[in-house]
Amino acid sequence: RGLALQSAPGRGADAPFQPFKPFRNLVLAPRSSGDRQAPAPPAQGRGPLQSKLLLEPAAHAQSAPVLVRSKSPNAQGQFGHMKRGVYAFKQELTIDYSGSDLSTIEKATEAHDAMVRIFESMGMMPEGQSEHWASLLDLSRCKLGDEALEMFLQTLVSYKVRPRVLKLFRNQIGNAGMDSLSEFVLHTPAAIEEFHLSHNKISEDGVTDVLSTMQKHEAYTTMSRPAWFRVEKNEIKDPRELLRFLREDLGVEYRLSEKPSWKQGENDCTLVTLFPI
Repeated sequence: RGLALQSAPGRGADAPFQPFKPFRNLVLAPRSSGDRQAPAPPAQGRGPLQSKLLLEPAAHAQSAPVLVRSKSPNAQGQFGHMKRGVYAFKQELTIDYSGSDLSTIEKATEAHDAMVRIFESMGMMPEGQSEHWASLLDLSRCKLGDEALEMFLQTLVSYKVRPRVLKLFRNQIGNAGMDSLSEFVLHTPAAIEEFHLSHNKISEDGVTDVLSTMQKHEAYTTMSRPAWFRVEKNEIKDPRELLRFLREDLGVEYRLSEKPSWKQGENDCTLVTLFPI
């Protein structure tokens, strides 16, 4: 809708027609100031996108096409420390800053503020009535610290974003960050299906904090399959004692496996599937 097709430069009107070969991993990205101007879409009957858009292949896209819904420069990777961005596809959000440099609170705040602008360009409002599903929240390999993680999670609670998969591996997250994650779990009605928390600075206290919160949350105790929980390569000194404490003292039922359980309806009261610590 609103897309004009132009002939390629140098092709005459009598040139043979070549079938259009669609880009793989195509995204709609905001137009930069140096691009040629294309006819603007009509003022009446516009869809939710209000900015001028340009078709271009996405070098960063992984599989399915995604729709960039932002005027923010980070959508085109123009900030050196920020990659990917926030997308909407099939009525679900994808929040993906994986591999970005968010090692300082200033850089993390810049990425956070860009995320908020994208939310609001989609009509999302803080403390609004609508809930918004996210297939993925990926802040992995960002050198992310506890303070920055708390900032992101508090905003997701405010905008009622419900991620299904949470990727926070290979960061600088410690027990303070796990305390923020525990609060996020507590204030999010929907269950997170996968927690990827490996290669951080989390100790036994951080793990038990989150799992004990999940144990008291109805969304997790009534899931049709156990949540997938990875905390290997952290600062857990005695994994065997941690596992004993979880089961015998906290009453957390778990199974150990290198693969998550994908079978629906066979939960057998297991709260989480733990990757071997």
